[in-house]
Amino acid sequence: MLRVELVTGFDHLYDGGTVDARSLHAQAVKLTEQEEIGYLDALASSLPASKQLCISSVDSLFKRYEAGFGPVKDFLLGLKLISNQNGMIIKVRVNIFVFAFLAHAKNLDLIFHTEIEAMHKSRFLSWQNAVHNLVLFESKGRKITCEHKMLVAPYLKLRKILERDSTRNELALLALLTFSCPMQEKEILKVLGGSDSGLKALLFTLLDTGVVTMSCGLVTIEQVYIPIAVFFVRAKLGVDLIQLSQRWV
Repeated sequence: MLRVELVTGFDHLYDGGTVDARSLHAQAVKLTEQEEIGYLDALASSLPASKQLCISSVDSLFKRYEAGFGPVKDFLLGLKLISNQNGMIIKVRVNIFVFAFLAHAKNLDLIFHTEIEAMHKSRFLSWQNAVHNLVLFESKGRKITCEHKMLVAPYLKLRKILERDSTRNELALLALLTFSCPMQEKEILKVLGGSDSGLKALLFTLLDTGVVTMSCGLVTIEQVYIPIAVFFVRAKLGVDLIQLSQRWV
């Protein structure tokens, strides 16, 4: 049986007690090339010998600018078939925004059993409330509640940047990071194009707001400020990630 555990944020990417999806997928692809076998057989051979597995970092297989939906779809469908055939219990952790995007694009939610733990449900509802507060603050001038006061300063900094028509690249990068796992600079360049120096300038601008952060060479959204990023993706691009994801909470 394959169970998809929906999670919020990116904590799950650093869980040492799980199997890394990127390594599994890479090993399976390597086997298909070396031994000329199908991906399903290669994936089955790459799995650790255990009746129960927990797999993280599935988000990282979704790279629209490279292979599109293919890798993540093949990986999840392969795990489902393998778990059914071998009587295994496999749990995969997927960021709820990524899953919602895939579900709406490819109806993957019709194939998998999904669940969300209380902690992640609570965090999602907190983000939903924070985004609602930002909408009221922006549209009606209402004060931000005490619970979300820490969002005001970075929100205003980012708004000052994104209100300009010339900051399309900054907005594109913010949107990319909002529903993608932490990315290396070279990965961002593949999506946005441009030069290395141009990306450095973009990052300098966004890092200064505190909403975007960089650690160990990876660029991501600071988790506490994800509601700010979600707000601007909705306000500027019309993509409401909260609404897209709500049905699974």
